[in-house]
Amino acid sequence: MAAPIADKIILPLDTGNTGKKVRTQTRVVGADTVHEHYFVQASKHDIVGMYYANSGILTPPVAVQNGTTSGMFWFQNPSGGLKAATIRRLKEFVQFAALAVDLVPGDFRYSRFTFTGTASGAVLSPARRDSNDAAPVCDIRTASTGMTVTLVATIRAHSGPHMGLATGGAGSFASQENDPTVMDEDEGIVIRPGEGVVYWSALALTTANRRTLVNLLWNEWVI
Repeated sequence: MAAPIADKIILPLDTGNTGKKVRTQTRVVGADTVHEHYFVQASKHDIVGMYYANSGILTPPVAVQNGTTSGMFWFQNPSGGLKAATIRRLKEFVQFAALAVDLVPGDFRYSRFTFTGTASGAVLSPARRDSNDAAPVCDIRTASTGMTVTLVATIRAHSGPHMGLATGGAGSFASQENDPTVMDEDEGIVIRPGEGVVYWSALALTTANRRTLVNLLWNEWVI
């Protein structure tokens, strides 16, 4: 079977046409300058910015949290806005801070919620991917103060490490890292105004010696 041969189609000049144009790029092939079609990856949404944030060091408590009035943080999109957010990545690290027997691995959940009211809890400021991106609308609160939260459903959960050494025993434990595949746009969790995601502990622990840290990536787009 013969190998394919590069060829071209010559089109007439179209300088008088004021309609829509097909975008191409040119490249020299042999003695000719040819037009090539190419694809520019674009979102179906009108994205105004992408944002990174981390939760800081969090301490899961011994007691069970409920995700509404108790939790580790609340990612929220204020009510009445004109932008939605797509969460593209949730990555967490879990480690022990002190030596103590704790055979319960935990049940740390990300749950969707809706809310009324205006969040007034302490806020964690995100970083823009590009300094030209619009200021973010969504934020992360370390308390649900000002919001009346209603849980909707759990979207993701993970456990933590457990420790079986007696107090005073020797040993060290590497930080447990959970790094799921980066979500493409259609897989990402969409957070519309008046909605959010809470990170909370749904299982009682033996000790409060674990520490967890979460990194988030999301974009925002005009509804």
